Amino acid sequence: MLRRVRSPPAIREEDIAAYKRDGAVVLRGVLDAGTLALLEAGVEAAYSTRDHRHSIVRTADGTGETIVGQYPSQSSPSLAALVGSGLPGEIAARMMGTQSAQLVLDQIFYKSPGPIAPTPWHQDTPFLRVRGEQMVRVWLCCDPSPADLTVQVVRGSHRWNVVYNTRTMATSPVLSERKDEFEAAQLGDAFLPLVPDIAANKDSFDIMRFDVEPGDALIFQGNMLHGADGRDWYDHARRAFAMLWGGPELRHHRSEGKTFPPPGGEPDGPIPDGDPLRLHPASFPVGWSA
Repeated sequence: MLRRVRSPPAIREEDIAAYKRDGAVVLRGVLDAGTLALLEAGVEAAYSTRDHRHSIVRTADGTGETIVGQYPSQSSPSLAALVGSGLPGEIAARMMGTQSAQLVLDQIFYKSPGPIAPTPWHQDTPFLRVRGEQMVRVWLCCDPSPADLTVQVVRGSHRWNVVYNTRTMATSPVLSERKDEFEAAQLGDAFLPLVPDIAANKDSFDIMRFDVEPGDALIFQGNMLHGADGRDWYDHARRAFAMLWGGPELRHHRSEGKTFPPPGGEPDGPIPDGDPLRLHPASFPVGWSA
């Protein structure tokens, strides 16, 4: 991965304590101007040159558009440089309290101006080939993002010790059009419990909301339940790059259905179920190490 000289991220002990307690925290102003430029250039490049590894989400009436692109750092030199700078990986490792961080997944989320489709409440875990506590999302935005359109999380849901299904009890508020191998496929493990209908029962859940500015990093534990509201109209694009990082003891998991493959594939053959990520840096690249 590419490297550049930089200062360590400004992370306070109270930020780490809040992350451990609540499962989510916003780190204010941790990206400098150069990193922000890489972020915006990379997201725009990934949006304009997207390949088969993306999906399109629209509102239930077919309006609005959200592009979700998988592994954009593999095609965007700017996002590759951002990941390779070591900054996101160091942030992840310091929040997890680990000596290293390995990339599990990276994505762009590009919501065009106009009607904004909500993000259905879900858990990332069942879509992934990993299980464990050493897992953190680092979510970076290019634009000011108000609390209703920014990712919201259920406080403390990282401590429920539940892996949910890829499906939910709720009626879907969006239409999804996939362009990848996940279309019409069984996703994850079918025997897992359905995600509760959080949108219809918000008073029953302790939901954390965040106003986020460019330069901030929204951090949340990888097992958290999360989603976002929609709007009838929003005048600005909402662009974000989100990485999911794992610690060295995060375990590999093989589901019965489709899941996101490791970023580096499996060059040494199928990874045994239960193997820690530290044994497979070719499949899950090390983004930062002490």
